[in-house]
Amino acid sequence: MSLGTKLRALRTERNLSQTQVAMELDISQTAYCKWESDQTKPGIDNLLKISEFYEKDIYDLVREENGDSIYNNTLGDASAISKVTTINNYISDKLVEQYEARIKELQERNQELKDQIEFWKKKANH
Repeated sequence: MSLGTKLRALRTERNLSQTQVAMELDISQTAYCKWESDQTKPGIDNLLKISEFYEKDIYDLVREENGDSIYNNTLGDASAISKVTTINNYISDKLVEQYEARIKELQERNQELKDQIEFWKKKANH
């Protein structure tokens, strides 16, 4: 499945228009339309926005069904390999940041729930 097909599916399952998604991502509707139709591909910064907006791992977005990255079609020379390596490292760092932030959110929510349980236990004992 191409990135464009994935983007279209994610958008339609949320009952959103291309314009609504484009506004959320702070891009033009035309740019988003081109991504969905696989005419162009978003850059790394926009991939991160998409990943966060749809709450999907960036690797899941860019991975084709056969396991290749949508950005691997330029491989062949050393500079392309270097670019892909740099992109992969950047994405990996951003994924770690995303996961750490999510873990922190969940830990905070867990503590809130524990505090509520203690509150209600004390209230029930009085």
